[in-house]
Amino acid sequence: MLPEEPKRGFNFVRWSVDNPYVVIAFFLALLVLGFIAVKNWMPRRFMPYVQSPMLGIVTEMQGLSAEDMETYFSAPIEQRMAAVPNVRYIRSISQDGFSMVVLEYPYGSDMQRAQVEVQSLLNVVQADLPGTGANLKPSWILPIDPLNLPVLTLSLTGDRSAGWDLAKLRDFADNEVINRLKAASRNIYTVSPFGGYRRQLQVRVDRDKLFSYGLSIQDVTKAIDENNIAKPAGQTTNSSDEPIFRIDTLAKDPETIADYPIKAAGDRVVTIGDVAVVRDTVTERRSAYHFMHGGRVEKAVIAINVLQNPDASSPLTIDSVMQVARELEQEHPGIKFDVAFDNSSFVDILFSNMW
Repeated sequence: MLPEEPKRGFNFVRWSVDNPYVVIAFFLALLVLGFIAVKNWMPRRFMPYVQSPMLGIVTEMQGLSAEDMETYFSAPIEQRMAAVPNVRYIRSISQDGFSMVVLEYPYGSDMQRAQVEVQSLLNVVQADLPGTGANLKPSWILPIDPLNLPVLTLSLTGDRSAGWDLAKLRDFADNEVINRLKAASRNIYTVSPFGGYRRQLQVRVDRDKLFSYGLSIQDVTKAIDENNIAKPAGQTTNSSDEPIFRIDTLAKDPETIADYPIKAAGDRVVTIGDVAVVRDTVTERRSAYHFMHGGRVEKAVIAINVLQNPDASSPLTIDSVMQVARELEQEHPGIKFDVAFDNSSFVDILFSNMW
């Protein structure tokens, strides 16, 4: 009686030789799916995105020196943030009127969870920071991401004969342009303008008049803070109605500020207009953006920077933004968008090299 041959398992090599068309079809399907994935699904970026493990706590307080910002804001925040779990390194930057405390985590940390933890502790820290009434600007958290650079920078200009000066252009950019461009695509992370002027109501105090009424500059500041408000003022009830009252003395124009009372002097009330001149003007120019076009440098214009989400493709995002920009040009005669920087051309070169 002959011994039985041992049972053998599945031989993939023999099966492949016996079924060559199935193997060929399988590899062709992989090639086709890979081509479709790279062509349509893979995000096209200038460089691979790695989430930054840093958070910044920003505090702004005009009028304080760098030493004051360090003593009253940077140091208390830095000491409290040492209790945040998983923080690798903490450092602070203090300048005149500005403070930033930077928290660095290990790479791969859940930064959304980290931001929630920092925000919860920051709410407690706010009680230890000095307050200055209406001039207080609470600290806020800023994700620091040096890799998320603008994929598109637009130069916004306007025809001066049509009334488009730098102040009106900046107001238009801060409101209409930002809202429209952010809604252009779900892939847009943020849109930020730069340059131009912002409207400002300036109170220019006359020192001689201030001295004649026995007042100080703190009295003027206090009067502005106490009267530049909008809040409920209670309600009254009668047999048929229940009207609600509210106070609205916000500084909307120079005349409103000039009527703010400072103090009573005899039989009259001293107002801001008695000791100062209130002007409806623009902020002091401290920065500007110039765009080189056709070999020559244009005058100061407005820059519109567009940042995209980490999983977005630059060419698709830029096409969506440019389509909305052309619509804005048609809806608002006199304005014009020029491309100052566009990284989609670099991305196309990288992908052609990859192929």
